[in-house]
Amino acid sequence: MVLEVHNLQTHLHLKRGILRAVDGISLSVGEGETLGLVGESGSGKTLTGLSLLRLLPKGSGRIAEGSIKLDGQELTTLSDSAMARDIRGRRIAMIMQDPMTSLNPVFSIGDQVSNPLRNHNIAHGATLRSKVIDVLTQVRIPSAEKRLGDYPHQFSGGQRQRIVAAMAIGCTPRLLVADEPTTALDVTIQVQIIALLRQIQADTGTGIILITHDLGVAASLCHRIAVMYAGRIVETGPVRRIYKSPAHPYTQALLAAIPRLGDKRARLQAIPGQPPSLIDPPTGCRFAPRCPARMDKCAEPPPTVTLADGHEAACWKLA
Repeated sequence: MVLEVHNLQTHLHLKRGILRAVDGISLSVGEGETLGLVGESGSGKTLTGLSLLRLLPKGSGRIAEGSIKLDGQELTTLSDSAMARDIRGRRIAMIMQDPMTSLNPVFSIGDQVSNPLRNHNIAHGATLRSKVIDVLTQVRIPSAEKRLGDYPHQFSGGQRQRIVAAMAIGCTPRLLVADEPTTALDVTIQVQIIALLRQIQADTGTGIILITHDLGVAASLCHRIAVMYAGRIVETGPVRRIYKSPAHPYTQALLAAIPRLGDKRARLQAIPGQPPSLIDPPTGCRFAPRCPARMDKCAEPPPTVTLADGHEAACWKLA
């Protein structure tokens, strides 16, 4: 396995109390595999990705418990300098959600793409310039050699997202965390970004964690899906099985809310209610207040039930 995460707990210390953003999740990613981490906004998906790189808010965020192993190496015990020198950008890279905030407007694209290559001693001098051109060409930036001196505002939204991807893949990381890489892009550009991630994986064997709320994007790219709700993973399984036979009521509700061509319903199906506060979450099943199948037993933490090879769900109605 490229990545193995066990019982990861990430807390944010706020004035109102301790927010349990990631509360005891376990997951794994193999070589050349894409794991989709899906769920509503605020479910803890992005904080999970940031926890893997230990890029939590200074002063308030910390990994309270759990294990993160990259190729068998424990990351939670590494020093900050070791993470910066050996792990971030080199062995784990992240494509942030908004390319305009990920790129510095006062530095050229050539400078920004070359930065991780230089910092990790991948290339220098003329070799560095050649490597930057190769990476930008790989992500299909037209006339890459002529555009090294251009700035972010001179590129379209889709091109900026590809440039962010170029910064992430330049050092050939073992794991790529892609946080909503298709957000705010039109459908044509979304298809191009998905094709790009597939090509990167085929060329390098990189493991990918795709963080998204778009179940259509997840279906087209992922091998497995992990459904996250209120800081916990409630269902995990192969993508086809999750979409064909969702077991957890939350997964069923997410899939039911997807609009479909030819569906003549007057209103889209929605999930009633709101996710619980992660400062004072329910003691039992966190989806119970919104669940149409809830029962008295849901006041207790549900067990994780194995339904088939690789398919698990945490729900009392399956026990």
